[in-house]
Amino acid sequence: MILTVTIIFLIHSSLILSQSFGFGFLGLAGGYGGYSYQHYNPKLLNDYINIFNSTLTLNNENRKINNFGKAEGYRFGLNFFRAKFKGFFITAKGYYQAINESHDGSRRLQNVIYNYDYSLKLKSLGFGFDIGVPIINGLHWKILDGSLLINSARLTETVNSFTATLVQKFNNDKTELGYNIGSGLIIDLLKNYISLEGIIGYSFFKIDNMRTDNNFQFRDLLNPKYNNEMFIKSGGFTAVIQLNIGFPL
Repeated sequence: MILTVTIIFLIHSSLILSQSFGFGFLGLAGGYGGYSYQHYNPKLLNDYINIFNSTLTLNNENRKINNFGKAEGYRFGLNFFRAKFKGFFITAKGYYQAINESHDGSRRLQNVIYNYDYSLKLKSLGFGFDIGVPIINGLHWKILDGSLLINSARLTETVNSFTATLVQKFNNDKTELGYNIGSGLIIDLLKNYISLEGIIGYSFFKIDNMRTDNNFQFRDLLNPKYNNEMFIKSGGFTAVIQLNIGFPL
């Protein structure tokens, strides 16, 4: 709520002070894209994997599944405006991010080898702002970078054997909100038009429950004592490297 009010205030202020700056990336319309990395704590998913691994006797046919918790992917977005005042700048922005993580393993049951593949995809729509200051010519420090997030998740379970291939897809069953807080640097590659940006921070988010289109819950795969566990309990460290490109309105 505080983040949303702040964004509204900044947009309102930018309209009042519009004579002081142009709209877009450094006075232009702006877009950006790049690489995104995310730590997170998928508590319920890792509980399930740990139970699976505990049933295995390791050999050439049985392979453990690695735990989840580090996803990577891409981010694309727009800088709605970048307001340049004396000694600092303010940016309002929006973006789409898609990151994923996959792990596999295998188990032999009654002379049949089953290969298990789990792929988790996390998507976010982000709306936020940043506040920064110039350090030296061509180098800027983003003191605060904050975004409100609308998150979704999909886990795809694929089980292969010589007899059949079974696929189940679990999706979060309600909208999940979160937020990012970070800081970073901007390096001008071509002043006012192209820059390289790096951001590090912390992402606060959770995913409560996951279910298939047939209303089968991921929790049903585990003992009822796990019914109160969240699929993703918390977020964590995040890093983004992106290229900003400006173009005339």
